[in-house]
Amino acid sequence: MNKYTVLKWEKLLLWLVPPILRKKTHVDWLDVLLTPLHTIYKETLYKMQHTGQVIYLEKVLNETFNPDKIYNPNASTEQKRLEKLIYIDESVKPTIQYVYLHKEYFEPDVRLPDGTILKGQLMIPQLKIFTHKEYKNRDNKPVYLAHRKDYTTVSYANFRVLIPENLIANQTIISHQKKEEIVSNTEAINVTDRKYHDLLNFYKLAGKSYETYPYSAKD
Repeated sequence: MNKYTVLKWEKLLLWLVPPILRKKTHVDWLDVLLTPLHTIYKETLYKMQHTGQVIYLEKVLNETFNPDKIYNPNASTEQKRLEKLIYIDESVKPTIQYVYLHKEYFEPDVRLPDGTILKGQLMIPQLKIFTHKEYKNRDNKPVYLAHRKDYTTVSYANFRVLIPENLIANQTIISHQKKEEIVSNTEAINVTDRKYHDLLNFYKLAGKSYETYPYSAKD
């Protein structure tokens, strides 16, 4: 923190009080009166030092609701999950997927004048089909064919806030879900904590929307 932003309130108070009034009782009384100003100054300075960037927003969320954890802005998503940190990810939106014909996957065999046959080659990767067991792994995602309604009638959040499910279970972040109703990070939850929303709405860019998802480090 820059030195010019650090105020030594006790010294400043002594400078402003005339020497004849510099008695301990009087100074202590004035210091009590300045306490609200101390708080406002610290809160304002803290807000000025953080922006709506992802790393700053994650830092503020963890310092407010997850103070026992040390936030590392250089950590990967997997590391943040293992450390049970609050982190931000992109919103899940369907992407346009083109269905290829069989003949578009392969080049046909070519017969040369001398009778040699050149085998066709795979032009584009085939669509991978996952078994049920493989699909349970969150890294394996089957191909989803988006419909026109997915883009015209469904609204999607701009980003997701993923929080450890223990913060929901112990009511650090208050949500509508009860402990036994907590699900995996495939479904958004309804957070009713006003402090949580006020903080996000203060730092996030105007017009951006978000959804909250719980997660378990085992997912």
